[in-house]
Amino acid sequence: MAKTGFIAIVGQANAGKSTLLNSLVGQKVSIVSPKPQTTRENIIGVWTDEDSQMVFVDTPGFLRSKNALGAYMLKSIDNAVQDVDCILIVIDGHDGIDDKELAQIEKYRKNGVPIVVAVTKTDISQPEKLMPELAKLNGVQGIAEVYCVSAKRNRGVQELKQALKKYLSGTEMYFDEDDVTDKSVRFSVSEIIREKVLLACDNEIPHGVGVEINHMRIENDSWDIDANVIVEKASHKPIVLGKHGAMIKSIGIHARESVEKLLGSKVFLTLWVKVKEDWRNNPSMLNELGYSNRRK
Repeated sequence: MAKTGFIAIVGQANAGKSTLLNSLVGQKVSIVSPKPQTTRENIIGVWTDEDSQMVFVDTPGFLRSKNALGAYMLKSIDNAVQDVDCILIVIDGHDGIDDKELAQIEKYRKNGVPIVVAVTKTDISQPEKLMPELAKLNGVQGIAEVYCVSAKRNRGVQELKQALKKYLSGTEMYFDEDDVTDKSVRFSVSEIIREKVLLACDNEIPHGVGVEINHMRIENDSWDIDANVIVEKASHKPIVLGKHGAMIKSIGIHARESVEKLLGSKVFLTLWVKVKEDWRNNPSMLNELGYSNRRK
């Protein structure tokens, strides 16, 4: 009988949680960028093999809430660690282990749930720098196991995945064997577009960017997709548009290529840039974009 269960992935912003999730699942289910707050809500990734089904819940990076969207993201983390079989705390090994990470471990130790630590980005960390950092975890109460991984190079990921199986406590299959996420195609398309904006724009812009799908229609084996890239300040619109529309055109080209891979067919993508002042503090706007903490 297959063992099943839920594993929450938590950690600081840019620790490599989403990259690790994608590596654990074997497919890209969560967008990735070097910008903080890339992940805004819980993303489920599912791995099923002959003897187990692991449901990973990728969470936003820890942050100080400055608006309604930030509060939503913090609530998403709290929701993710409820009723799970294991908490996987991801720590950026290249950046080092400090009091923030140790405080996380202490916080979740009180949940009474097994804690496994994954130290990431070991491919870009010098051993002489990494070893003293790992030593900080020695003797920390509440840690069941520590694994060093490089999700980008898929080093140590399979060993981590095998180790996590021992914490699964269920026998009910929550997803079909071929499922890799619970998110809709529409959501995945909007996230791909947002990812390309994050990769293309300055640090100031991404926090205030949302994506709204106006329509997705398939005609003659090709998709017609129309979407708004939402910014919260009028001064941000010309930056996202670029000179003579060059920036939004480039974003659209890269987004279309990725969406075509996702959908497996030709895509016609039209992007508009819309200003919606302070939308991250607008409950109605947050709900429209799918940022709702109502438990499903």
